Amino acid sequence: MSRRRTRAETRLLLLDAAVNVVIARIAGDGDDSINPLAGLLLNEVIDQANATLATAGATSRKMTTGAAYNIWPTQADFQHELVVHVLDLAATPGTEKMRAVTMDGLAKKLDWRTVLGAAIEADFGEALEPAMLVRIGLGALATREELVDAAESTSKRYLTETGELVAATVRYSGRRLRAQRSMDDLVGAIAALGIGYVLRARLAPEVPMRPDAEGVTALAAAAVGIVEAFTEEGETQ
Repeated sequence: MSRRRTRAETRLLLLDAAVNVVIARIAGDGDDSINPLAGLLLNEVIDQANATLATAGATSRKMTTGAAYNIWPTQADFQHELVVHVLDLAATPGTEKMRAVTMDGLAKKLDWRTVLGAAIEADFGEALEPAMLVRIGLGALATREELVDAAESTSKRYLTETGELVAATVRYSGRRLRAQRSMDDLVGAIAALGIGYVLRARLAPEVPMRPDAEGVTALAAAAVGIVEAFTEEGETQ
């Protein structure tokens, strides 16, 4: 005769099963995918769009369900394009501020570490916006297939725009990339640092910007450390 499960055992069994379902969806092995936007319905979006139009005093007709479904025949089509759109919007959140800070620092002939640190901090400030948190969540939970459409264009744009600024700072520093390292490697490592600190800042917002005795923040020090690890003394060829 089988033993009856306790309430605690049932709870744990169901929770473990739920985790396995999520893992299967993320891996692309489930019936559908999961992402932070999955519960967003077109009807809610249409209502928000009409509210925005009304606030702006627009004289055009209200959005209708028919107009939306003429663009996206199914809710799944809408969800897929929404994932791509969010990833694209948050691809380079702080590039303009980063560029301005970098160019200003180089023009003033500041130490390269100061220039890099200030630029990374400017980018980080923009990355704390909610759109970046949504992007990180999508990157973690959406299936690889869902990310493919956005990944190529957004990744290329990020590497190009941010890479130009980092490369300019590296040249200015009198350093060069180490053998077998590329600018994409360096920028990717800096991006990973930023994402990690964005998540850390949700629980401990003071950690990334905590200064040392010389006023250098943890974020800036870590970014400089990455550059020093990926480069060596000697001008870029």
